[in-house]
Amino acid sequence: MAFSSVHGGADWFVLHGRADLLRSAEGLHCEVAVGLTQTMKEALGSLAEEHAEGLAINALRKTIDNGQLAFVKSGKVQPVHITSRFYNFREKRIAFPDQPEAAVLEMLKRRVFWLGGSAPVEIAHPYDCQYVNLTREKMLELAGRLASEGLIKLEGDKATATDALRKQEAEIRAAMQKGVEAGLAATKVTA
Repeated sequence: MAFSSVHGGADWFVLHGRADLLRSAEGLHCEVAVGLTQTMKEALGSLAEEHAEGLAINALRKTIDNGQLAFVKSGKVQPVHITSRFYNFREKRIAFPDQPEAAVLEMLKRRVFWLGGSAPVEIAHPYDCQYVNLTREKMLELAGRLASEGLIKLEGDKATATDALRKQEAEIRAAMQKGVEAGLAATKVTA
Protein backbone atom coordinates (compact mmCIF):
# COMPACT_ATOMS: atom_id res chain seq x y z
CA MET A 1 0.00 0.00 0.00
CA ALA A 2 1.49 3.30 -1.05
CA PHE A 3 0.00 6.72 -1.55
CA SER A 4 1.52 8.75 -4.35
CA SER A 5 1.44 12.51 -4.71
CA VAL A 6 -0.87 14.08 -7.24
CA HIS A 7 1.12 16.16 -9.72
CA GLY A 8 0.28 19.65 -10.86
CA GLY A 9 0.44 21.49 -7.55
CA ALA A 10 -2.39 19.65 -5.81
CA ASP A 11 -2.09 18.99 -2.10
CA TRP A 12 -3.56 15.49 -2.38
CA PHE A 13 -2.07 12.03 -2.24
CA VAL A 14 -3.83 9.14 -3.93
CA LEU A 15 -4.00 5.38 -3.47
CA HIS A 16 -5.69 3.22 -6.10
CA GLY A 17 -7.33 -0.02 -5.05
CA ARG A 18 -10.18 -2.42 -5.43
CA ALA A 19 -12.78 -3.68 -2.97
CA ASP A 20 -14.50 -6.95 -3.84
CA LEU A 21 -17.96 -7.80 -2.56
CA LEU A 22 -17.40 -11.00 -0.62
CA ARG A 23 -19.10 -14.08 -2.08
CA SER A 24 -20.49 -12.13 -5.04
CA ALA A 25 -21.48 -14.59 -7.77
CA GLU A 26 -21.59 -11.64 -10.18
CA GLY A 27 -18.04 -10.51 -9.36
CA LEU A 28 -19.23 -7.16 -8.02
CA HIS A 29 -16.46 -4.82 -6.92
CA CYS A 30 -15.53 -1.17 -6.79
CA GLU A 31 -12.35 0.37 -8.12
CA VAL A 32 -11.38 3.29 -5.91
CA ALA A 33 -9.04 6.25 -5.81
CA VAL A 34 -8.50 7.06 -2.14
CA GLY A 35 -7.52 10.71 -1.83
CA LEU A 36 -5.75 11.95 1.28
CA THR A 37 -5.15 15.63 1.95
CA GLN A 38 -1.81 17.22 2.84
CA THR A 39 -3.37 18.21 6.18
CA MET A 40 -4.08 14.57 6.98
CA LYS A 41 -0.60 13.50 5.90
CA GLU A 42 0.87 16.04 8.31
CA ALA A 43 -1.48 14.91 11.10
CA LEU A 44 -0.49 11.26 10.58
CA GLY A 45 3.19 12.15 10.44
CA SER A 46 3.79 9.67 7.64
CA LEU A 47 2.05 7.81 4.86
CA ALA A 48 3.80 4.60 5.87
CA GLU A 49 1.53 1.57 6.02
CA GLU A 50 1.50 1.41 9.82
CA HIS A 51 0.17 4.99 9.94
CA ALA A 52 -2.18 5.16 6.97
CA GLU A 53 -3.51 1.65 6.24
CA GLY A 54 -6.22 1.50 8.91
CA LEU A 55 -7.37 5.02 8.06
CA ALA A 56 -7.59 4.18 4.34
CA ILE A 57 -9.50 0.95 4.96
CA ASN A 58 -11.91 2.60 7.38
CA ALA A 59 -12.50 5.60 5.09
CA LEU A 60 -13.39 3.11 2.37
CA ARG A 61 -15.71 1.25 4.78
CA LYS A 62 -17.40 4.48 5.87
CA THR A 63 -17.93 5.54 2.25
CA ILE A 64 -19.49 2.14 1.49
CA ASP A 65 -21.62 2.23 4.65
CA ASN A 66 -22.87 5.70 3.69
CA GLY A 67 -24.01 4.30 0.32
CA GLN A 68 -21.53 6.46 -1.61
CA LEU A 69 -19.76 3.66 -3.51
CA ALA A 70 -21.30 1.30 -6.01
CA PHE A 71 -20.28 -2.35 -6.34
CA VAL A 72 -20.42 -3.05 -10.08
CA LYS A 73 -19.04 -5.46 -12.69
CA SER A 74 -17.12 -2.75 -14.57
CA GLY A 75 -13.93 -1.00 -13.54
CA LYS A 76 -15.12 2.60 -13.17
CA VAL A 77 -12.91 4.33 -10.58
CA GLN A 78 -14.85 5.95 -7.74
CA PRO A 79 -13.47 8.49 -5.24
CA VAL A 80 -12.97 7.99 -1.51
CA HIS A 81 -11.85 11.06 0.43
CA ILE A 82 -9.73 11.06 3.57
CA THR A 83 -10.12 14.50 5.08
CA SER A 84 -9.92 16.04 8.51
CA ARG A 85 -13.44 14.83 9.32
CA PHE A 86 -11.73 11.54 10.26
CA TYR A 87 -9.25 13.18 12.62
CA ASN A 88 -9.56 14.74 16.07
CA PHE A 89 -6.90 17.45 16.11
CA ARG A 90 -7.43 18.23 19.80
CA GLU A 91 -6.71 14.62 20.80
CA LYS A 92 -4.31 14.05 17.87
CA ARG A 93 -5.91 10.78 16.80
CA ILE A 94 -7.96 9.24 14.04
CA ALA A 95 -11.61 9.46 15.03
CA PHE A 96 -14.48 8.02 13.04
CA PRO A 97 -18.05 8.83 14.10
CA ASP A 98 -19.29 7.02 17.20
CA GLN A 99 -21.64 4.12 16.53
CA PRO A 100 -24.60 3.05 18.66
CA GLU A 101 -24.08 -0.30 20.40
CA ALA A 102 -26.81 -1.90 18.29
CA ALA A 103 -24.90 -0.97 15.11
CA VAL A 104 -21.64 -2.37 16.52
CA LEU A 105 -23.37 -5.61 17.53
CA GLU A 106 -24.76 -5.89 13.99
CA MET A 107 -21.30 -5.23 12.52
CA LEU A 108 -19.75 -7.92 14.72
CA LYS A 109 -22.50 -10.38 13.87
CA ARG A 110 -22.05 -9.77 10.14
CA ARG A 111 -18.25 -9.96 10.41
CA VAL A 112 -18.50 -13.39 12.00
CA PHE A 113 -21.16 -14.50 9.51
CA TRP A 114 -19.09 -13.52 6.47
CA LEU A 115 -15.60 -14.32 7.74
CA GLY A 116 -16.08 -16.80 10.58
CA GLY A 117 -18.13 -19.48 8.90
CA SER A 118 -15.40 -22.10 8.74
CA ALA A 119 -12.45 -20.61 10.61
CA PRO A 120 -12.22 -18.33 13.64
CA VAL A 121 -12.15 -14.59 12.92
CA GLU A 122 -10.60 -11.90 15.09
CA ILE A 123 -13.44 -10.11 16.82
CA ALA A 124 -11.65 -6.98 18.05
CA HIS A 125 -9.34 -6.19 15.15
CA PRO A 126 -7.61 -2.81 15.62
CA TYR A 127 -9.20 -1.45 12.41
CA ASP A 128 -12.67 -2.41 13.64
CA CYS A 129 -12.01 -0.79 17.02
CA GLN A 130 -10.85 2.38 15.25
CA TYR A 131 -13.88 2.34 12.95
CA VAL A 132 -16.37 2.31 15.82
CA ASN A 133 -14.25 4.23 18.36
CA LEU A 134 -14.34 1.46 20.94
CA THR A 135 -11.62 -0.23 22.93
CA ARG A 136 -10.66 -3.82 22.34
CA GLU A 137 -12.15 -4.68 25.73
CA LYS A 138 -15.51 -3.12 24.84
CA MET A 139 -15.58 -4.97 21.51
CA LEU A 140 -14.93 -8.26 23.32
CA GLU A 141 -17.66 -7.41 25.83
CA LEU A 142 -20.13 -6.84 22.99
CA ALA A 143 -19.02 -10.08 21.32
CA GLY A 144 -19.70 -11.78 24.66
CA ARG A 145 -23.31 -10.60 24.38
CA LEU A 146 -23.62 -12.20 20.95
CA ALA A 147 -22.11 -15.39 22.37
CA SER A 148 -24.60 -15.38 25.26
CA GLU A 149 -27.39 -15.13 22.68
CA GLY A 150 -25.96 -18.20 20.95
CA LEU A 151 -25.13 -16.35 17.72
CA ILE A 152 -21.36 -16.80 17.85
CA LYS A 153 -18.91 -19.12 19.54
CA LEU A 154 -16.32 -16.94 21.24
CA GLU A 155 -12.92 -18.31 22.21
CA GLY A 156 -10.63 -15.62 23.54
CA ASP A 157 -10.61 -12.89 20.91
CA LYS A 158 -11.75 -15.11 18.03
CA ALA A 159 -15.24 -16.14 17.01
CA THR A 160 -16.99 -18.54 14.67
CA ALA A 161 -20.55 -18.56 13.42
CA THR A 162 -23.09 -20.82 15.10
CA ASP A 163 -26.08 -22.51 13.49
CA ALA A 164 -28.27 -19.79 15.03
CA LEU A 165 -26.29 -17.11 13.17
CA ARG A 166 -26.30 -19.13 9.94
CA LYS A 167 -30.10 -19.24 10.17
CA GLN A 168 -30.06 -15.43 9.81
CA GLU A 169 -28.46 -15.72 6.37
CA ALA A 170 -31.50 -14.38 4.52
CA GLU A 171 -31.62 -11.23 6.65
CA ILE A 172 -27.86 -10.68 6.43
CA ARG A 173 -27.83 -11.14 2.66
CA ALA A 174 -30.85 -8.82 2.34
CA ALA A 175 -28.97 -6.13 4.29
CA MET A 176 -25.98 -6.59 1.99
CA GLN A 177 -28.19 -6.30 -1.09
CA LYS A 178 -29.83 -3.18 0.32
CA GLY A 179 -26.37 -1.64 0.72
CA VAL A 180 -25.39 -2.58 -2.84
CA GLU A 181 -28.58 -1.01 -4.18
CA ALA A 182 -28.09 2.15 -2.10
CA GLY A 183 -24.61 2.57 -3.55
CA LEU A 184 -25.88 2.11 -7.09
CA ALA A 185 -28.71 4.59 -6.56
CA ALA A 186 -26.50 7.22 -4.94
CA THR A 187 -23.70 7.03 -7.46
CA LYS A 188 -25.78 6.28 -10.55
CA VAL A 189 -23.08 3.87 -11.75
CA THR A 190 -24.26 1.14 -14.08
CA ALA A 191 -22.75 -2.33 -14.25
